[in-house]
Amino acid sequence: MKTLKKKRVRIRAIVQLVFFVWVVVVISLGTAAERGVSLPFTPSTASLHAICPFGGVVSAWNLITEGTLVRKIHDSSVVLGVLGILLALLFGPVICGWICPFGTFQEWVGRIGKKLFKRRYNTFIPYKVDRILRLLRYVVLVWVLVMTSVSATLVFQAYDPYYALFSFLRSEFSLAGTIILGIVVLLSLFVERPFCKYACPYGAFLGLFNKIRVFKIRRNEPTCISCSKCNHACPMNIDVQGGSVVRSTQCISCMECTSDRACPVPETVMTGLKSDKAMVSTNKIGLLTAGILVAGILLSVASGFWNTTSSKQPALIKSGEFAGLANPADIRGSYTYRDVLKSFTIPESVILQAFQSSSLDERLGNLETLWASVIPEGKEVGTDSIRLFVSLYTGIPYEAEETTLLPKSAIEVLISEGRNTDPNFERYTRDAVALPAGLSTQPAAAKTEDQSAAITFTGKTTLGDLLIAGYQQEDIEAILGPMKKTDAIKAIAEGQGLSFSEVKAKILEL
Repeated sequence: MKTLKKKRVRIRAIVQLVFFVWVVVVISLGTAAERGVSLPFTPSTASLHAICPFGGVVSAWNLITEGTLVRKIHDSSVVLGVLGILLALLFGPVICGWICPFGTFQEWVGRIGKKLFKRRYNTFIPYKVDRILRLLRYVVLVWVLVMTSVSATLVFQAYDPYYALFSFLRSEFSLAGTIILGIVVLLSLFVERPFCKYACPYGAFLGLFNKIRVFKIRRNEPTCISCSKCNHACPMNIDVQGGSVVRSTQCISCMECTSDRACPVPETVMTGLKSDKAMVSTNKIGLLTAGILVAGILLSVASGFWNTTSSKQPALIKSGEFAGLANPADIRGSYTYRDVLKSFTIPESVILQAFQSSSLDERLGNLETLWASVIPEGKEVGTDSIRLFVSLYTGIPYEAEETTLLPKSAIEVLISEGRNTDPNFERYTRDAVALPAGLSTQPAAAKTEDQSAAITFTGKTTLGDLLIAGYQQEDIEAILGPMKKTDAIKAIAEGQGLSFSEVKAKILEL
């Protein structure tokens, strides 16, 4: 019996390790590809968001009402979200107990706490306080769902310790997320899976399925000897011994309480349809979980639904005269001209001529570097210029930043196409800039000592913009500390109480 139990524990540990390593490998390959690392094969890369099932959950409202996903969420997240719900209907939150890398990470840290505190581990928080704290994750769940639906952005990303943990592989840091991650690590030395218990919105969502799951954890009262070993084994502090069926929304379906693991009496705490029928062993549930996930992913790949890259589709306008149309405000620097034309009815030749580009596959984020040498201080021709041009051409309203300029070539195109009726068009024409001859089809040089002063800074200039311009991330971070590519230099500087102009001067001296 002891040998059998050890084997079964090892199987769960192996499944957890496999999925943890899978996430690490996926993120590492994606990071390597982004940094231009030469690999002996061409990896199919993905972001952390692309392989997180909760992304599919938070995108559900936008997908149903608008047909688009929340920004940074991919089709693969929806596939995993559906698979997670299917598994929860069958076995409860097995994603939490067997698959989730962050849950696994907390368990690993918790092993240190168990060695330090022995039997006192996971018993420090008073029962009444614990009951109240467990409600917090439902508050977080509601907040995340509502705010994500309203903003169509991942509002939880900045605070997500799971994202913060794996962002270290990408050298991208969120201060709030990193602080919360540190708190979770510290608490894990005293409390088992603290984030899962008190703050995880996805765990809160999946936990609801414990009320209706098909295969429930059941206790056979006639054979129970009331030893409480099932209660002591439960990482979520559920009173398994106190009832005949576990319906607690806190259960993560780790099966540690069952007769396959903690319960010393065979077939006393088991998972099944009824207390005496259709019992399924812990091993089989874990392997079925992994098998259903893998099979679902492979089937979605074969069906063409598995997509781990952005759809590059702007969010739709939700109300008013233009409801249902793509919103120019959601055009992003990662888009190409070709991506823009998929959502807006503009001829290819028109947009290429407007911005003097020769390729539809040119990234919009490169525009600022291309036009840097001719833009007045504090102004820019960049992604926002594309948004403004699309708005003027299509008639879909958009209010551009005050610092945004249009190229004279774009003004000429708009006039020739009869798209010059906007009340502000005269001002756009007056402020328009022309690209010097010889630079119309090629980006400006990344950066040389003589050109560094020509790099234009605005309130929206990000670390990513500076990297495109040829600066080194380590040099920028030596001035401002760890940053994400999307962080605006001005916002980070002012957040640290630094003068933007002084920070700008230091960067230009690099």
